[in-house]
Amino acid sequence: MREGESFLRGAFVLTLATLITRLLGLLYKPVVARIFAPFDGRGGAVGLGLTQVPVTAYQIVLSFTSVGLNVGIARLVAEQMALGDAHGARRVFRSSLALMTGLGLVGALGFYFGAPWIARAISPEVLEAAHGFRAMAPALLLTSVLAAYRGLFQGFQEMTPTAVSQIVEQVVRVGAGAALTWALVRVSVPLGAAGFNLGDVFGAAAALIYMLILAARRGGALWQAEQAAAQGPGVLAGPAPDRAVKRRLPRGLRLYGRIFAVAAPITVVGAVVPLMMMADALFVFRTLAATGVTGVDAQEQYGLLTNVFMIVNLPAIVSTAVYTAVLPALAGSAALGRTAEARLKARQAYRITFLLGIPAQAGIWALAPGIYRLIYGFPAGGPALEAMAWSVLPIMLQQTTSGVLQGMGRIGAPVRNFVLGAAVKIGLTAWWTGPYGIAGAAWATAVGFGVAALLNLVEVERLLGRTMLTRSMLWKPLGAALAMVGVLRLLQPYLPPGNGGVLLAIAAGAAVYGLALLAAGGVYRRDVAAIPRFGPRLAAMLDRTRLLR
Repeated sequence: MREGESFLRGAFVLTLATLITRLLGLLYKPVVARIFAPFDGRGGAVGLGLTQVPVTAYQIVLSFTSVGLNVGIARLVAEQMALGDAHGARRVFRSSLALMTGLGLVGALGFYFGAPWIARAISPEVLEAAHGFRAMAPALLLTSVLAAYRGLFQGFQEMTPTAVSQIVEQVVRVGAGAALTWALVRVSVPLGAAGFNLGDVFGAAAALIYMLILAARRGGALWQAEQAAAQGPGVLAGPAPDRAVKRRLPRGLRLYGRIFAVAAPITVVGAVVPLMMMADALFVFRTLAATGVTGVDAQEQYGLLTNVFMIVNLPAIVSTAVYTAVLPALAGSAALGRTAEARLKARQAYRITFLLGIPAQAGIWALAPGIYRLIYGFPAGGPALEAMAWSVLPIMLQQTTSGVLQGMGRIGAPVRNFVLGAAVKIGLTAWWTGPYGIAGAAWATAVGFGVAALLNLVEVERLLGRTMLTRSMLWKPLGAALAMVGVLRLLQPYLPPGNGGVLLAIAAGAAVYGLALLAAGGVYRRDVAAIPRFGPRLAAMLDRTRLLR
């Protein structure tokens, strides 16, 4: 790990990058809809709809060509560097790069030449989306190679290259996609949609160029510096790793098997989520129909459910970043048998998750109608969001604990626990949707993720000992969040109506929570100092108040 970028700092950097890319994505679609509007006669809805047809299939293929594999690279590289085997880490990266290039090439060729058949299989009504499939095909190859380089730097516990490449990718994607849509929609709406999809290729290419330049500039010195940092102070003064340690990494096809063994369970989890949403659709529609809610009314209810699920996943940006950062950090500790060090890192990951997850859940619950109106323009989904808000912390905790377990080498445990949680969620959805409507399906989501998170927590405790410190991690943030909700309830009658009032309430809630947490002694100096750029200065300022621990 490069000096100055701790595990916590890496998580903050990734969170910031994801927030920027999400914001750009939110602004992108309305702009593209306005470009389509004069040409499709439906306010841009037809053109924007065509752009989304290839995206789902693209994400499914991408889950097999890169998602999961880059995490596998990160874990194995971190492990080998911690053991002092830079040569082994290079073999992991080179083998993974060859593997992911091959998978990406196969996926790209299949996407390009199979475009008409894939579009027809989705629906004969969207056959014109075949142009978009072909436009996106090269992105599968580029993104697969890009994922290998991201996995390499994540294995070094350097999250800044991944974060910068994400921003570069999104900025170029948005700019190129909007420009190509504007140019090609004048020929036809389907070609305009393909121009939008082609923006993904330009974005992936720009990000890959950035990563290649970075890797080339660092050269061989990269491996030497990272080996010294990964082993920790004083390690290089000791004897070099013996041959027994280096033989831990298999060769040839066995190495590919090792990479797949790490990556496959992560890919499975990625596949379970869309399958869980498909099961939601099946049971929600059938159960609503049995209660007399059919047709457009049922579609509206399911639309509200999917909308609120997207909202409660926004705070999970943090836990996704924590997952990405903690996994290679723990892999290095586990490889060296440093259980106490691993326990400390796991506690830090838990703290960030609870400190931000608890107020996010409480705030979304308290301001549900206003938040839904702020994002979607109408308040109908407020009650559904109130129910789904209980899923925020379970979702975040499931992700963080999965990263801890997989970093420690328990790759399959989070997968097993997540599948069990998904089964509970699907069963409860079928049971509760009838009497409680979509609120029942929302509560089922909270219980399902809660079961998976709880099983993960128990597994971590068995593995690392007492990792969960309830007083500092749970009770202090919970007390501060209750104070925040109380103040918000008192303020709401005095806030202006509309989105301005919602934004003021969010700002006030964040301020109250932060002050209450500081007053309770729930903020550590290292938490504040890890914030990129201004964190150390802010920590120094707060030190004078003696509120930091």
